[in-house]
Amino acid sequence: MKERFTRLFEYNIWANNLFADVIKSNTYKNDKITKLFHHIGNAQLIWLDRITHTEENVPEVWTEGSSIEAIELVKRSSQRWLDFIYSQEEYENVIEYKNSKGDAYETRISDIMTHVANHGTHHRGQLATLLRQEDIAPPVSDFIFYVRA
Repeated sequence: MKERFTRLFEYNIWANNLFADVIKSNTYKNDKITKLFHHIGNAQLIWLDRITHTEENVPEVWTEGSSIEAIELVKRSSQRWLDFIYSQEEYENVIEYKNSKGDAYETRISDIMTHVANHGTHHRGQLATLLRQEDIAPPVSDFIFYVRA
């Protein structure tokens, strides 16, 4: 299982880096682009904190900043996930946590990890649409292109 999640989160880093490069090298008017990219990083940190209970500067889910801050946040949070996977041996443990509304839940770590990866993919798809609306070609970030690279 470790190999599966390592590969999934290495793909996540690869895809996030493609979008970071496009965001960094283009000028755009729609602030939703930066907001969504920042959200990817925020969510990655929030979910990791729910598992590890580190509470290291955990942002709100829609905390915003500059595009450079968003890029750094996504890179940092993506690497922290990969570091967690490298150090983890058990992925089927169930953890207890509260969501942003304070509701209590119990979820397997493996399900949270799958959610985090899918969440990033979902929002990168939204980013691709927003970039096209700005006449900016989004990167090709489908998993199969990562596999072929």
